[in-house]
Amino acid sequence: MTLHTSNFSMLTASGAAQAPHDLSGSKIGTVHSSKHGDGTFQRTFEEVNGQKTIDKTVTFADGTTKTKELVVTLNDDGSKTITKTNANGKVSTINEMKVDNGDGTFSLTKEITNAKGNTTEVSGTISRSNGEVDKSLTMTNSKGEVETLNRQTVKDGQVVTHTATGTGYGGQAIDNESTWTTFV
Repeated sequence: MTLHTSNFSMLTASGAAQAPHDLSGSKIGTVHSSKHGDGTFQRTFEEVNGQKTIDKTVTFADGTTKTKELVVTLNDDGSKTITKTNANGKVSTINEMKVDNGDGTFSLTKEITNAKGNTTEVSGTISRSNGEVDKSLTMTNSKGEVETLNRQTVKDGQVVTHTATGTGYGGQAIDNESTWTTFV
């Protein structure tokens, strides 16, 4: 699953940041995954004082349930700190920085530290055009192994399709697709 976040500070016409505002909401819908089949999802979010909390539960027909909570904090330097807690209570921390390249693309760097303290370094580029987001990523885990991943997200109304292809840490092919339809 990929979650995309956005800048939480509203800007005035002069470019000055407005005071943070509180928001909340939820979405429910269906999902089809090439890995787990059909299912349903529910996502709730709340934003208070610039910190966003997202809870997501996905239940698939094959019996697989995935639950996670994300707490996203926008730092003064424009980077994000994301704390992710899974259904087993395991916590990972993600430090993320995106830089505008000035040509319609962004450079992305992330450092992901899992519950065991192992770190994965992520770097790549992101481009956006006409409801489509393309990411080309390289990940290096704490063992020095490399994974390459190309992710494409296409939004068409209430339907979002995620496709991931590439080569995994062990050299295996990655080829996954999921389609999410939102009702609310």
